[in-house]
Amino acid sequence: MKKIKQIILTSIILWTMLLINTWANNAWAQKSNVPNFFQSYTNPKLAPDFTLHDLEGNLVNIRDYRGKVVLLNFWATWCPHCRQEAPLLEKLYNRTKDITILRINAKESKETILKFLEKNPSKITVLLDEKNKVGNLFGVWVHPTSFLIDSEGKIRYRAMGVIDWDSPQVGTVIEKLLEEAKK
Repeated sequence: MKKIKQIILTSIILWTMLLINTWANNAWAQKSNVPNFFQSYTNPKLAPDFTLHDLEGNLVNIRDYRGKVVLLNFWATWCPHCRQEAPLLEKLYNRTKDITILRINAKESKETILKFLEKNPSKITVLLDEKNKVGNLFGVWVHPTSFLIDSEGKIRYRAMGVIDWDSPQVGTVIEKLLEEAKK
C-alpha cells in the first residue's frame, strides 16, 4: 500500500512539473504571424555560448557565426522523428547557403554517429554533445528540437518535432531573418 501511495505521489509531482514547464514555455514564447510549429520569442535573448567538437575534431563556437542566421537542430540517431526530419534539413541546406545549419547530436558517441551517417549521408555539420551539456543549456527535452538564431546571436524561434524545412511557411520565416541580417 505504501509503495502505491509513493507511485501516485510521484506521478502527481511529475505531471505538475510538466504542466508548470508547459505554462512557463508558453509564457516566455509569443504566438505571432509565424507558422504555428514555431514559438516566436517576445524578448529574444542571446543564445547560450558553447563550444563543441565536430566529427573531424575541430572546435566550433556558436560566436563564430555572429552576423549569420543559424539553425541549430538537436537530434539523435535513435530518434525516428529525427531520421524523418533529416532529408528535409538536407533540402534546406542544398537550397540556401545563406543560413548556417548545425546539427547537435545528444548523448551519443562519435562512433555511433559515424556508423549512422554511413547509411544516411549528410553534408550538414554535426556537433558532438555527448554529455548533453548544450542540450541542457537550451532546455531541450524533446528530439528533434530546433532553434533559429538571428545574425545578432539571439534566439528568435524554437520548433519541437519534425518540421518541413522545405515548406513555403518556413521559407518566409528564414527569409525574414536573412533580410534583417542585411540591414
